[in-house]
Amino acid sequence: MKNIFQKTLTFLLFISISPILLFGANGNNIASKLATSVNEQVTDVGTSVSSIINTMSIVMGVIWIVIMLFMAFFNMEGIKNHAKLLFGALVIIGVIYGLSAAGMN
Repeated sequence: MKNIFQKTLTFLLFISISPILLFGANGNNIASKLATSVNEQVTDVGTSVSSIINTMSIVMGVIWIVIMLFMAFFNMEGIKNHAKLLFGALVIIGVIYGLSAAGMN
């Protein structure tokens, strides 16, 4: 009987000290460590997605400006008809660029 009691007590002692051995001597909660790790990963993914959107908005903006310059070079009257579209697209591209640049920081 004493042997069973001693083994049970040793087992309970091992269970109570195992989190300290597994997760460090500071005894922090594993859930808080996991939450911190997940938050860091989500922030990294958000920064990467913002960087991709930022690059794509720069590329599309430059392509749009080059196409509009070619249109103006070959057909000045046609570009006058599409001036509102040109400025509207530049504003939208600028807003997307600004929001994605803010998301990268």
